[in-house]
Amino acid sequence: MKRILEFSLALIALFVFSPVLFGIFLLISILDPGPIFFLQERLGIGKKLFRIWKFRTIKDGAPTRIGSFLRSTGLDELPQIWNIVKGDMSIIGPRPLTEQDVFRLGWGEEGLRRRWSVRPGITGLSQLYSGRGSKYSLCFDLSYLKRRSFILDLKIVSLTLVMNLFGKKRIRNLLWSLLQKRDRGSYWGNWVKHFRKNADRPYPIVQEQVIGFIPQKRLPVAKSLAIFQLGEAGEGRIAKDIDHVNIYGVDPNYREALKLFVKEEGRHARILGDCVRALRGELIQNNWTEKLFHFGRRLLGTRLKLMVLLVAEVIGICFYKKIAEKIPFGSVKNALLHIAEDEEKHLIFHCTFFKIRLKNPITRFLFKIIWRFLSFAACISVLMDHRKTFKALEIPIKDCYLQFKNISRNTERKILQTFFV
Repeated sequence: MKRILEFSLALIALFVFSPVLFGIFLLISILDPGPIFFLQERLGIGKKLFRIWKFRTIKDGAPTRIGSFLRSTGLDELPQIWNIVKGDMSIIGPRPLTEQDVFRLGWGEEGLRRRWSVRPGITGLSQLYSGRGSKYSLCFDLSYLKRRSFILDLKIVSLTLVMNLFGKKRIRNLLWSLLQKRDRGSYWGNWVKHFRKNADRPYPIVQEQVIGFIPQKRLPVAKSLAIFQLGEAGEGRIAKDIDHVNIYGVDPNYREALKLFVKEEGRHARILGDCVRALRGELIQNNWTEKLFHFGRRLLGTRLKLMVLLVAEVIGICFYKKIAEKIPFGSVKNALLHIAEDEEKHLIFHCTFFKIRLKNPITRFLFKIIWRFLSFAACISVLMDHRKTFKALEIPIKDCYLQFKNISRNTERKILQTFFV
């Protein structure tokens, strides 16, 4: 049915745009003698090769006199109506690529098979938002396949017509601006809802747990949990700092979400305090790693402070899970797994902030260097500070390091991958 509709619309379009097509044909013939059309092999549905039609806009590697105008308005792609009539293309779909493009981008793998399950389109999400790199292009193509509907197609066609009337660059910049505001606003708003919902959860009951847990193991665990309790209780300053900064990615929703995150960390501190008492341990007022952690954060700017928080989430996930694996079943074990589950959500929350901020190769490279240094330094300090606990629970230091390294590198990859749509 869709094919019949597109075929009919393409025939109508050929008739309606025939004066425009003929006019461009004459202009190219007079102003830029040479071939009228640019023909190139592209990959269609099922990676079947076809020849795409466009008006020629380049000569000797530079735009022709009329070529710049045709490219800026999208009129150079009008001959692709013929590709729709032939059945090579659709009106809306993924961007048509060459075999060299697919090889260069690495898009031939099995996981991307669905991209080739439909005909490429003259226009589409990828074409509307192009100019930001291959990862964005693939993301928009896959997003279209997931969300496609008549309403979405109608929006894409309407935006394409507006783009042709007012110029690609102007409309494309506007689209990106609106997309970034929408993503930040809705995403941080969702996090506000998430943290508010978590705040209404019943407080976990942690009962005394000493039976079957010998002091040689129980007391080192209690000491380690007391150290982490200090860290969970000391996140309030960043919530105040965030009110006085004006940086990309921070809006009122984010500020509120960060403050709710700090409250949830305070909740974790209270739970850990109960765990320490349940193991007949003692809470502590200070610790060298905690002092070093907070001293370092006072010297850093807001962005690096947030990166330190991200490192702390990685440490927490690794530590709480490792300890929970080795201690007897009971309320303390359940409490640690409860906190670890929250920390995994916190990790995603902080990752999103850096995904939004890292926009170019330089900032991404700097992030990678600083992240690896901070995470390695934090890992070494934790392994030193809690070595007695690891030894008591017979947890190999090497296993802890490898698990931490794995979570840290996965976090790095999540941040540096595309996040749009």
